[in-house]
Amino acid sequence: MKEPKKFIYIINYPTFEEELCMLEMRSIFNTEPRDKVLISDIDFNPSYSTFIKSRLEILHEEEDFEDILNKLEKDTITLDDFRLEFIKALKADVPYNERFRYLSEIGDRIMGIPDIKSPKLVLALGKYNEKWFFGIHEKNDNVWITHEKKPCSYSNSLSVRVAKSVVNIAANGNKNTKIIDPCCGVGTTIVEGLSMGYEIWGTEISEKNTNNAKRNLGFFNLDPRVTHQDMHTIKENYDSSIVDIPYGLFSHITKDQQQDIIDTARRISKKMILITFEDLDYMVEKSGFKIVDRCAVTKGSFKRYILVCE
Repeated sequence: MKEPKKFIYIINYPTFEEELCMLEMRSIFNTEPRDKVLISDIDFNPSYSTFIKSRLEILHEEEDFEDILNKLEKDTITLDDFRLEFIKALKADVPYNERFRYLSEIGDRIMGIPDIKSPKLVLALGKYNEKWFFGIHEKNDNVWITHEKKPCSYSNSLSVRVAKSVVNIAANGNKNTKIIDPCCGVGTTIVEGLSMGYEIWGTEISEKNTNNAKRNLGFFNLDPRVTHQDMHTIKENYDSSIVDIPYGLFSHITKDQQQDIIDTARRISKKMILITFEDLDYMVEKSGFKIVDRCAVTKGSFKRYILVCE
């Protein structure tokens, strides 16, 4: 029987997003990183999170480096256009000259022609918690950064980084999850969700914002899954909803209207990710949802609360 895959994820985050990172990691992997390293048997594309810098798919895990060499001699790898590297981010105390020697010895046991500049595959060696790991190293492609330059935006919309995280949190990393953003604005979460391959749709009560959302989606060659619709008329049911609730400082909305939005999210979805600038716990509880996890994201003078409600 083939052994299940195992991965090492290298994590990093700015201080003001540490809580968000931990919430995202709990949602995807059911655990948090330790020393910015997370080991899991869950297969998750590193480019789908702003916090995952790279991933090592473990081919060999041994107590001693010599045992890695023995495994490579037993199961010869034949490969062209590859590169070998040492994962410094695991922060093992291995001097440079020793790292170079280890990689040379591994390279001697791989049949093929390397390509340092444009490899088709990157193989890597690393040491963590007194164990040696060798495998396929995949780095975050950072394509999400290009989404910051979408044609339409407004000042209080979610950042691309936060939007990407809340989609992952809404779906727990599961691509089969049906997600709705019923107040999607210019479609920031829809862009991120579709670019990662999630089943996500958006509705927007403002015709102008609906058109701008479709323009943003078209700009990135994504399906324009946004409709001009009052969320209270939605009849479909979804696994999860993302609600960046309108706030009094930025819109003319009453407390009753905020409660109606949360109540409708409860009606159309089993789970809700609520993003808010103020304490709305009592509204969540009144709707019938239960808050199961949360975090705060602070930047400058603004603090956003992200609640996971089921």
